[in-house]
Amino acid sequence: TQWSWPVCPLGPADVRFVWEKNGREVETCVPVQTHALPDGRAHVLSWLRDAIGESAEYRCSVLSSVGSQASQVRITVMRREVTHQEKWTRELAAWRAVVGEHDRMMQGWKKAWESCNKDNF
Repeated sequence: TQWSWPVCPLGPADVRFVWEKNGREVETCVPVQTHALPDGRAHVLSWLRDAIGESAEYRCSVLSSVGSQASQVRITVMRREVTHQEKWTRELAAWRAVVGEHDRMMQGWKKAWESCNKDNF
């Protein structure tokens, strides 16, 4: 089973993520998209995608010079019927669509900010 957990904070430009699974830092590549805002802050999107074969606890820590926050979730694996698996696959596809749409929207905003900055100078 594939599982995806997106986190999308708005904060200082030095924001970074630490992902953990069962208390150990995730060493595989974790996608991160950063969009700098004109006021010095950043809008950052990161997500963890993992194949789950057994129950596990996931934790995401967002760290910056002004502080940190953490969020965690426990995923419990139970016997699934085919209909439940199909529903989960649809939900995962919906999350992928949301992440793709978010990226397109942020690229549009970035172009708008850049064009505003050019018009002001």
